[in-house]
Amino acid sequence: MLAVTFGVQKLGWYWAAFHAGKSLLHAGLAPLIARMGFPIPIVLALWITFNESIGAFLIGCGFLTRIMAGSAALGMAGALYTSVRLGEDWLRAALYLIVFIALAFTGPGRFSVDHLLKRKKSPITNLL
Repeated sequence: MLAVTFGVQKLGWYWAAFHAGKSLLHAGLAPLIARMGFPIPIVLALWITFNESIGAFLIGCGFLTRIMAGSAALGMAGALYTSVRLGEDWLRAALYLIVFIALAFTGPGRFSVDHLLKRKKSPITNLL
């Protein structure tokens, strides 16, 4: 759930930019993404914000875990690249990247929404 805090912070950036009448190209992560040379900076900035807010919340609940973790892992790969290129601390991005990759491969645990939905779909497995 720690990743959610980063996403909420980014949502605040866009909310403030919207109320100030700023373009999304000049708000939040979009300028940094453009400076790093990534394509479509506005779309990537919004995708990263989604990953770190709603996506991280869904992973915490165990809903659509593999898809959201794979998406978050891609975002963290970009964050790791950016951190290394800027000479900043890259350990947090690397840690999140490892965690999200692991969740993308292993999936959610027994106490997840995905597990409950899977159990309800297959009544035969409940007998085993």
